[in-house]
Amino acid sequence: MLKTFRAQIKNFFDAKLPFEILEEFKPLDQELLNKKTTLFEEVNDDIVKIDINEKRTSIFIFILLIVFLLFFLFIGSTTNEGLTHPVAILINSVLSIFCIFFLIKIFIDKKAYIILNRETGMFTFPYRINKYKSYTVAFNKAIVYWVGTGGNTGNLNIDLVTQHPDEKFGGANLIAHERWYTNIWSFYVWYMDKNRPLPPGSAFDPYRQRDFERRKAEGFPKPLYRSHIPTPEATPEQQAERDNYWKDETESFTREPHSVMYAPEIHKNWRRVRHLNMDDTPVANTYFKFEFENGTIVYMKTDKEGRGVAPPKTEKFKGIQINLMDSWF
Repeated sequence: MLKTFRAQIKNFFDAKLPFEILEEFKPLDQELLNKKTTLFEEVNDDIVKIDINEKRTSIFIFILLIVFLLFFLFIGSTTNEGLTHPVAILINSVLSIFCIFFLIKIFIDKKAYIILNRETGMFTFPYRINKYKSYTVAFNKAIVYWVGTGGNTGNLNIDLVTQHPDEKFGGANLIAHERWYTNIWSFYVWYMDKNRPLPPGSAFDPYRQRDFERRKAEGFPKPLYRSHIPTPEATPEQQAERDNYWKDETESFTREPHSVMYAPEIHKNWRRVRHLNMDDTPVANTYFKFEFENGTIVYMKTDKEGRGVAPPKTEKFKGIQINLMDSWF
């Protein structure tokens, strides 16, 4: 019991996400922006502006309430006491109040935004309690972490949350065109790394040439954040020109199709360890492969101090160090 509690505490503190492009995500296409229900109010090479007021949900609930209200009005009209019965009055009054509430949310409610400013490197997000109050901080100063419960599939109630570095209770859930939190975060980090090309997707195509010319005029400075996937230019010619300054040297390798990467929300009972070489220097930024008797394979990577995780000692597994060349950044 005590070991489980300690593991849960450790996993809580492991919830903070690094400023890295962790994995591939769905391209942001113009077709999505053209939809009336899109979350994206503005997308270009300077700003991505996301409206967090989910009016689609409010519209759905409003329609549902109207259906219920009409149903109870019909039922009430067919009874002896009709709509004057106390229960009918109570139900219809409550439904009417909720209808008015959601009607206000649809037509009057103010908009609240998440703003990624690629040009200035600033990050704006609403206050969790009062979403009409917002914070603006340097993107690399924000505290971003996952919240929720995982399970064997890791697909249950995982949200991406940000917090102001100086405000304990300030912050907001982060959303995008993806649902899984690491996909959302990878999109944010890629877009905010103004030294890389714009993220994939036709929504950014009108701005790619201008963005390339800007980076070229600046001498193609090295990326601000690490990436675990390639971030290529739009054309082979642009790629060749950038390669004279820096190249993608992503830390990647071919994994077994059924293997997974370590995730604290899934592997809750894994223990914290520090991997050291024979001379007591840390085994830094290195992948480890853990293979279990049932065929499960999990990969994990240490940080710059050699800190990482390992399966519980009660499980039977084989650990193998994967030697890869680390990226220059």
